[in-house]
Amino acid sequence: MSFNPQSTFNNPYRTMMYDVYISFELHYPSHPFISLLSAALKRAGLHLFLDNYIKPKSKDLILSTVIKGSRVSIIVFTTDFASTTWSLKELEKIMECRSSKRQVVVPVFYEVDPLEVLNKISEKRCWILWKELQPIKPKDRSKNIDSIVGHVTSLLDSTALFVAEHPVGVNSHVHDLIQLLDSKKSDGVLIMAIWGMGGIGKTTVAKALYNQISHNFDVRKFVPDIDERMEDFPRRWPMGMIEEEILLFLKEQVAKKASNFDSTRVIWWEGIRCVKVLLVLDNVRSEKELEVLPVTCECFGPGSIIIITTRIKHDRFNETGIDHVYRVKEMDFKESVELFSWSAFKKETPERTYGSLVNRALEYSDGLPLALVAVGSVLSERSRAEWESLLDRLKRFPLEDVWQVLRKSIDSLGYDMKQMFLVLAYLSHFFIGMDRSHVNQLLQKAGGDVALKALKGLEDHSLVSFEDDKFCMNRLIQDIGREMYLEQSSMKPQQRPYDVFLSFRGKDTRSSFVSHLHASLENAGIYVFKDDGGVERGENVLISLLKAIGESRISIIILSPNYAGSKWCLQELEDIMRCHNNKTQQVLPVFYHVDPSEVRNQADKFGEAFEEFIKKNPQNRDREQDWRKALRDVGSTAGFVVQNLRNENEDIKKIVEQVTHMLDMDELFVANHPVGVESRVEELIELFKNHQSEDPLLLGIWGMGGIGKTTIAKAVYNKIWRQFDGRCFLLNIREAWEQDNGGLHLQQQLLSSVYKSTKIKIQNMESGKSILEKRLGQKRILLVLDDVDKLEQLNALAASHEWFCPRSIIIITTRDEGLLSCLKIDRRYKMEGLNEEESVELFSWHAFKEPRPRENFAELCGEVISYCGSVPLALEVIGSHLFERGTEEWKSALNKLKSIPNKEVQKKLKISFDGLSDDKDREIFLDIAFFFIGMDKNDVTDILNGCGHSAEIGISILLERCLVTVDSKNKLRMHGLLRDMGREIIRESSPTAPEERSRLWHSEEVLDVLIKELGTKATEGIALNLSRMNPIRLKIEAFKYMRRLRLLQLAGVKLDGDYKHLSTDLRWLCWHGCPSRYTNANFDQRNLVAIDLKYSYLQHVWKKGQMMNKLKILNLSHSEHLTHTPDFSYLPNLKKLILKDCPSLSSISHTIGDLKQILLINLKDCKRLQVLPKSIYKLKSLKTLILSGCTKIDKLEEDLEQMKSLTALMADNTAITKVPYALPRLNNLAYISLCGFEGLSRNVFPSIIWSWTSPTNNLSPQMHSNLDLSNLVSIMVPNSRSSHAGLSSIIKELPKVQNLQLECGSQLKISVSVNLGATPRTSHVSNMNSSALGGSCSKGDISRSENSLNFILIQMGMNCLSTKELSDSILQKFNSSLAGNCLLPANENPDWLSFNSEGSSVSFEVPQVNGRSLKGVILCIIYSSSSNIIASEGIILKNMMIINYTKATSHVYEGDTLASLKNKDWQSVLSNLEAGDKVQVVAVVLGYGFTVKKTIVSLIYGDPIDQTMEEKDEGIVSGDEMLADENVTVHGGDENEEFKLLRKRKFQEYDD
Repeated sequence: MSFNPQSTFNNPYRTMMYDVYISFELHYPSHPFISLLSAALKRAGLHLFLDNYIKPKSKDLILSTVIKGSRVSIIVFTTDFASTTWSLKELEKIMECRSSKRQVVVPVFYEVDPLEVLNKISEKRCWILWKELQPIKPKDRSKNIDSIVGHVTSLLDSTALFVAEHPVGVNSHVHDLIQLLDSKKSDGVLIMAIWGMGGIGKTTVAKALYNQISHNFDVRKFVPDIDERMEDFPRRWPMGMIEEEILLFLKEQVAKKASNFDSTRVIWWEGIRCVKVLLVLDNVRSEKELEVLPVTCECFGPGSIIIITTRIKHDRFNETGIDHVYRVKEMDFKESVELFSWSAFKKETPERTYGSLVNRALEYSDGLPLALVAVGSVLSERSRAEWESLLDRLKRFPLEDVWQVLRKSIDSLGYDMKQMFLVLAYLSHFFIGMDRSHVNQLLQKAGGDVALKALKGLEDHSLVSFEDDKFCMNRLIQDIGREMYLEQSSMKPQQRPYDVFLSFRGKDTRSSFVSHLHASLENAGIYVFKDDGGVERGENVLISLLKAIGESRISIIILSPNYAGSKWCLQELEDIMRCHNNKTQQVLPVFYHVDPSEVRNQADKFGEAFEEFIKKNPQNRDREQDWRKALRDVGSTAGFVVQNLRNENEDIKKIVEQVTHMLDMDELFVANHPVGVESRVEELIELFKNHQSEDPLLLGIWGMGGIGKTTIAKAVYNKIWRQFDGRCFLLNIREAWEQDNGGLHLQQQLLSSVYKSTKIKIQNMESGKSILEKRLGQKRILLVLDDVDKLEQLNALAASHEWFCPRSIIIITTRDEGLLSCLKIDRRYKMEGLNEEESVELFSWHAFKEPRPRENFAELCGEVISYCGSVPLALEVIGSHLFERGTEEWKSALNKLKSIPNKEVQKKLKISFDGLSDDKDREIFLDIAFFFIGMDKNDVTDILNGCGHSAEIGISILLERCLVTVDSKNKLRMHGLLRDMGREIIRESSPTAPEERSRLWHSEEVLDVLIKELGTKATEGIALNLSRMNPIRLKIEAFKYMRRLRLLQLAGVKLDGDYKHLSTDLRWLCWHGCPSRYTNANFDQRNLVAIDLKYSYLQHVWKKGQMMNKLKILNLSHSEHLTHTPDFSYLPNLKKLILKDCPSLSSISHTIGDLKQILLINLKDCKRLQVLPKSIYKLKSLKTLILSGCTKIDKLEEDLEQMKSLTALMADNTAITKVPYALPRLNNLAYISLCGFEGLSRNVFPSIIWSWTSPTNNLSPQMHSNLDLSNLVSIMVPNSRSSHAGLSSIIKELPKVQNLQLECGSQLKISVSVNLGATPRTSHVSNMNSSALGGSCSKGDISRSENSLNFILIQMGMNCLSTKELSDSILQKFNSSLAGNCLLPANENPDWLSFNSEGSSVSFEVPQVNGRSLKGVILCIIYSSSSNIIASEGIILKNMMIINYTKATSHVYEGDTLASLKNKDWQSVLSNLEAGDKVQVVAVVLGYGFTVKKTIVSLIYGDPIDQTMEEKDEGIVSGDEMLADENVTVHGGDENEEFKLLRKRKFQEYDD
């Protein structure tokens, strides 16, 4: 997720309310009137919102929040006010607030007639303003501004200043200040300074105090933001003008308050001394301001109070006579929690579930109110996951507004003071908590009095402090200083100059142990700081040495017997342990010829050295306890004890191994600005978690060059490597492999990384494979193989899963997806580009060194980012190239990039191109880059095959290498940078002579070559796309020498001359807007594979045909004058014919039937076309036929069934009214759009059939196309002979229709030749008589019983004991005349499971039954007849459907044929039912007045019984038949046997 801290905190309305909101036309923010008005309102002490920095897209937030939160709205009407949407929206919102919140509105008509403005505005409520308030018409600008300010201040209670939305902790400060004022009461003037760091809340406290005490004074004035006003108007508003403003205000007040004041006789300021004044000067920055402003006791009358808020405790404070300096400190924990909670949760206490995250936010903010509010606002209304992400991000990208406030104090420092601050901030882990005296001592020795003076200055600037005499620095100040230090020293935050700092006593260890240890560490690639200055270096603790300690990742302290006898060693030890305790450094003690207990307790020889030192240096006794604590701490830390000189080498080896392990040297640098990395790492971690197997996991990360595969792999590696026993990251294998013995070195590196202490040397690649196979399986390892591009690399380094220990993870990054298939990768992760927000942020970091683009570069940024196409490499390289350049340089660079790509990006991307081993594959890539992006992949394949390429495998390789992609519409796509890379490869082949290049696409260069007739045999492809509205004329002779021209793409071009000059090698002709009426006879087109003449002026394609055996694609779409199609007998191998939108086309040649290879015919919107030739129906290869929009075609012939391969038929918006009966016989038909029916054939066919059976039904076909089978009811056929005859004829045409549900109101007989349902044994039906087959229901056979119930029992599968038992159970219940659920079998029997549902269908999931298999299925259908109806002789069940949704299969049977099915037939159904399958069984009952009440399916599990039972076949039985014969009578056996007539028996009432 993208994150923009500024976006939330920049808007002040999140944390403030306002006195005044100014609404004005967008073009006026910098207008002098607006500027002067806002300045005057600020001077009056009003809290103002002016939205001149808000972008339009943020306006809605302002309208909804800021206006509501303002006490007064000033609307500045100008001539253009009503012309902008935002101004009118603001006006509407203001008037709403006026109505609902009683907000005060002040209209200002600036140099415009009020009536003129109001007449333009539809907001009629504004007329109220005209009536209620006298409009102000500025003529004299300054005079009217004063009037406006006076009017506004009179409307407001200007003495009550807005303090804060949540003034947490403010009251306690005010209470302290009032007590302080009371204690210092005198008859004189009291001057007080409120002092503290930026963002600490000084102004907030001063406002609250002002509100509390202002009523006690004759004159009161709050002068806000003196510092900011100086910055806003550095030239036009010098300090003297602020002084003049204050004095003018005081003069006016004196005139009002002093009754004896006469300005004509007495000097006015004498009157001031008679008035009790409260004056607050907010945010005074410099001593110069103190000099100029009236801050002296002599200026005001007795009892006056002057309050100054400042970040700096100035030296002039004493000279000015300031009585007291009140310091505002950071909030305590309780206050911090409350203020943060109000911002983050909108309540006083935090959510419990966010406890740990709240603590992180509080730790970051470190009690600074500004940061607490800002961070809380950013996190408000976000999820825990978002909190985690944002808090992590704050470590790298702090809130800019907070930093800007804090940096003001730093930027105001002098050089010496600033350098001291940077050092203290960078080494804050040393100094935090250190006594003042110790700090002074260190700094004085390092820099003398200058350093001490600088420290005092930093304290005065609120950048450091001493609490309880201990050094303190706010965490945010530390972060800023550290970043500034690293930036100044060009050191990256992730880097430290040293891996190890060695602390030792020279005379004990230097010549032997330390030297050997230092050399061994260096040999292991560990960078060590070792001070060789010796005792002569003196006892001064140098800042540079402190920095060396702080900049080291580990300190090794060699504690020798005399170590504690050196003040330098003790000081080093204390500094090291302070870093260790602050968790910024690891410590490894080496007890060299001493025991750890001696160090811990300062005993024996080690303790004697320490006591001797203290005795000889009594001046250091104040440090004794600190040193003893450091010695106790280090003596209690795990380390190495070195006692035996003979084993020193072995000890040193162990120390080096331990240091290597502690350094985590496997952690890799990811990126300076890892934008978008975190979310992708989380996705990959999730893939690891989803791998449930104990087997090794092989994961492939693949994508195009520069997309960030290696970066993500590094980040994942850093995240998880600690979970493994061994790890290795082999970086850039592709390049390393090409070096001498590169493969061997990689094998050795892999072995050494996993087994750091190994002595095994790999002699050759083959032995290396054997060694790795044996050794890698002994540890659970993490292995990353970066940038693999050859299979032999994988075979040498990670040949198979068997090489690795269970639960190992192997990550492979590659541009070639095909390599991943060779290794049987478990998981694949395709690297996609950055999203838009991520692209903007990454580019901005490199182009501007900040996370957002500068405002005046926003549009150019969009263009560059669009060019880079979300590829991180390009964003970084091009962003860095544009850093600190002006807009004109940006424009120039962008124009150049469009023709000549950036070399660095080009080099990286070209690796994939160079990696193509076959020249043909390179040619295919270049052809696509120049000509075929956006074209159908199959069309391109045909064209390239026609050029002699093996396009299928070639494009497949390009897809695997991420050089091309295929979208959801089968169109070829290529990243813009890859496209430009391909074109640049060709340009570089002949930079100054385009005619010598193999492909030309740049319009200017193409025109130059053709106009000057410079063409050569080098040219293989040309693309010249100009406007078809203004075509240009060129001579065909220009192509005369281009004998190898294969690909020609033209648009907006007219060719004059003899077409014989066009190359006979031409394979693709794309000429949009071809001006000819027919193609020239001299144009040899025999080798053309594709012709695309869209928007042509052709009337006839060829005046005289020529045999074109190679032509596969003919596209003449949008050819308005085309009247006839060509003779297709000359195009025997045509695969695609596209004649879309040819409005004059009236006929299709009958020779279209000769197209034996045709796959697609598109005649869409050929509006004059009336009929299709009969021969078109002979096209057995045709897959897609498009007739949509052919409004005069009114019929499709039944011969349509000859189109055996047809998969898609689109014929909507035609005159066709009848769907051919042959349509359902097209087995491959998948999609239909015809006669209002549209969708997949399996969904549309039921509705089509319904339309046939009920042609007059007024329900829409769309409704029926969405019907679910379980909800379908029987369709009533009208009681007429014509309907029955029509139905019979329809059914004759539908031998394979899956389901047809019918009821009849009179006798219906269907011909014996009918076979409804695709049964496996259709021969059984042919000899049945029509009565048995069709069934009947006649009114003459109706009896009189209201509640008759009966059932049909269908057995499928093998006879077994369980089947017989279940059947007997049903019969027994039937005979007992049980009501309700009488036939529901119980599931207590382990041999069967039953499922039931109301209606004619039941759905279920086949259960898992361990140890048994499915032997059979019994279907029981309970039905009822309506009042006074009883069925006569005949069949009740019409058909049955078994649908397996899991396997997408269905079996459909006519009821008449069910009895004839044998065991082997049912086995095909039962074998298709497996555990977990979702199945639906649908039964259709035919008969007037019959209703299916319930359907029951019982699954039988059991063993086969005796042979006599097995010989019986399955079939249908009715409940009545069971009564007729006590034994179960099963229909079937002889296929000529007719069904027995069944008498119906009444049931008890069936309760629905």
